[in-house]
Amino acid sequence: MIEQEIFSTFILEDNLNLNIEEMNKFAYKLKNEDKGTKMASSSQGGFHSDELNLEEPVLQPLIKAITEISLIYFKKLNIKEAHGLSINNMWFIINKENSYNKPHTHPFSFLSGAFYSKAAAKSGDIVFMNPNPKLEAYWHDGAYAGWNKYQSDINTRQSLANKIILFPSWLEHYVTPNQNEEDRIVWSFNLQLT
Repeated sequence: MIEQEIFSTFILEDNLNLNIEEMNKFAYKLKNEDKGTKMASSSQGGFHSDELNLEEPVLQPLIKAITEISLIYFKKLNIKEAHGLSINNMWFIINKENSYNKPHTHPFSFLSGAFYSKAAAKSGDIVFMNPNPKLEAYWHDGAYAGWNKYQSDINTRQSLANKIILFPSWLEHYVTPNQNEEDRIVWSFNLQLT
């Protein structure tokens, strides 16, 4: 008997040690200047910044970390050495109590990610949705003794301060409501294959 996994995907997750106080101060400064986006976003009740200037000094440690972790993802996908990755854009979202983000993807990008500079217990977790649209129609959920990567329809990752998550841009995801009185701040970004 031969067992093979097919059509797999993966996310990368790591804990960083960045100066999140400085990042949070920068985010609140822009929010207080009302530098919010005028474009449509997935944010429901939260503050969504406009695209950030990637030359901002406060962003450089995060950009360095994104570059390092994206190279790991890059190698796992077996991308040809002639290609590289570059950060397309970055923005932040401040989700106050009861704010959330509805399901969405990041079109026209190769990889996307999130870095949490402020997140406490119950401040809203990121939930990845199984990309198989037929799963619910064919596999009855009452048949399982527990959930695993073969038949679950969602995968929830806890939002924690100084945590980074990298995922394919086509992977649909959403953020549960912030059930904490403290804000949750996430820095989101997209990378493009060059």
